[in-house]
Amino acid sequence: GVMSAKHDPAHVSLVVDSALASWTSLRLAIQHGFVEGNTDEKFSQLSEDLKCLCLQGSDQLDIEELLESSAYHDFNFLDEDGSFKDLSKAIVTCLKEIQTEDLNTVIRKHFPSVTEALKKSVQGDDKTEEVEEGLALSEMISETSIKEESTESRVKHKQEPVIDEDGFELVQPRRRR
Repeated sequence: GVMSAKHDPAHVSLVVDSALASWTSLRLAIQHGFVEGNTDEKFSQLSEDLKCLCLQGSDQLDIEELLESSAYHDFNFLDEDGSFKDLSKAIVTCLKEIQTEDLNTVIRKHFPSVTEALKKSVQGDDKTEEVEEGLALSEMISETSIKEESTESRVKHKQEPVIDEDGFELVQPRRRR
């Protein structure tokens, strides 16, 4: 088929950052301290990888795979309600729509919870924008309101394998019915 218009990296960047900031399961995993190691680093890495995929024009499945494996391997949680699927769909749809529609309108439509925090972080002085991006992102995450009760149960800390006395790893079933 005909290649669609190339995405503007700045637009992709905004879409990806908005998507990640509105991913409740990820935010809960970070807030509950599931993540080992440098959270900001892992977050930036995921953000970079996602932007690359989007700029290559990858499809929704590629994006889903990245989100799911990153959730599991980097952020130590199982996204059991499949919110990564909704998220990747929103990213793909968003990127399609911003080619013909107003960027802010589209982002507000798909990621309503982020728009408030985004507005705060975008208003700063242009000169400081580069330096501030990482900071603004983590602020965005902490500022975005979370309805604890409804989402609490959805985020499962992934289980570490149990090591028995003989040193064998007993791999636990991924899902318990």
